[in-house]
Amino acid sequence: MVRNLTSQMPVRHRMPYDEPVDGDVFLLNRTASGLFTLKPNITRQPCLYYGDSEYHEELRTTWSSLDKDNLIVNNVLREEFELTMLSHPLYKLLCQGISTRRKTVRIVNPFGVATAYGFPSPMLPLTSSLDVAVFFATHRRDGQTGEWTAIPERNERGEVNIGVLYLMELALPFPMMPGLSVIGMQAFRRPGAQRMFALNMADDENFNSHRLVRGFQFRQNPSEIADVSSKLQGGDVLTPDELIARKANDILATRRVSEDAFILNCRNNPHQDPNVNRRKLEAAGIKIEKDAGHRFTEEELNQEFYPTALEQWNDMFRRVVAVHPGFDRLLDDLRDFPNTPVGHNFFIR
Repeated sequence: MVRNLTSQMPVRHRMPYDEPVDGDVFLLNRTASGLFTLKPNITRQPCLYYGDSEYHEELRTTWSSLDKDNLIVNNVLREEFELTMLSHPLYKLLCQGISTRRKTVRIVNPFGVATAYGFPSPMLPLTSSLDVAVFFATHRRDGQTGEWTAIPERNERGEVNIGVLYLMELALPFPMMPGLSVIGMQAFRRPGAQRMFALNMADDENFNSHRLVRGFQFRQNPSEIADVSSKLQGGDVLTPDELIARKANDILATRRVSEDAFILNCRNNPHQDPNVNRRKLEAAGIKIEKDAGHRFTEEELNQEFYPTALEQWNDMFRRVVAVHPGFDRLLDDLRDFPNTPVGHNFFIR
C-alpha cells in the first residue's frame, strides 16, 4: 500500500542541479554551512520514513522529556562522546577536513552521530529506506544485549499488535525544508546503514501533528516481518557491532566523563558558573575523572581499524556518486586520497 501511494506522489524536493539517480547510493553534497555530506539517494522518491513498533499519541524527541534545569547532565555526556569520536583517526580526519586540489572536504555531524548512537537529542531520526522504517516498526531492540526481536502477531493477552509507519512528504526543495538535515554516511557505520536523516523538533512539537506527515497503523504480519528481517540480516545491518557503539553504551551506562569533557562543556557555556555546574553533575551521579577510559587506544585501533581502514575508505566512496557540477572531479580526489602522501601515511601502519 505504501509503495503504491508513494509511487503516485510527485517529487518536489530536488534542486535544479539535482539529476535523478538510480540505485541505493549516496550523493556527495555540500550544505550552506560549507560542510559536505554523503546523502542517501532520494532523488526519485517524494518522502522520508519513520517506523515505530507502537503508537504514541504524543510522538516527541528524546530531548523533550529531559529536565531543562539540568541539561548539563546530557550535554556533558554527549561532549564525552564527542571527544571519544575525535580520538578515532577516521572521524578526526573527516572532522578536520581533507585538502584536495579543489576544496577542503569536511564530513562531520557530531550531534547527528550522537543521536544515532542513543544520546538524547532534539532530532527525530528519519530514514530514506522504506525497508529500514518497516523493520523498526516490526522489531524491538533489547537495550542491554542489543538483540532485535520480531514483534508477534498478538500480545500475551491475545490482542493484535500494531505497528506504525510514517511518511514525511518533502514538499519543498530540500534546503528549504524546516528543521530537516542529512546525517547520511559518516566515519562510523550506523548512520549510513540506517540511511539516516533527522528532523529537529521543538519540545512541544508532536510528530503526529506535522502538516507533512501521514501515519499508517498496520497489524503485525509474521511473513512480512520475516521478509524484511531477512533483507536486513535480523537488524545486524542497521546496528553493526562497532567499538564506538560499545563506548557510547558505556558512557550512558556508567555516567563517567573526563575532565576534558567538563572543560569542553565550560567552553561551550561561558556564561555558566563552572563550580555550580560541577556540583550539579556530582549531585546527578556524574563521575568526573581525569581519564574516563572511553578514548580509542592504539591497541584497539590496531585491532579494529587499521587492518581494514583502506578497505573501509574504498568501500565508502565506491558507493558515492556526484551529481553537482564539478563534484565528479572532487569525488575522484577523495577516492585517490589513499595514494597521496598524506593518505599513504594515514592508512599504512
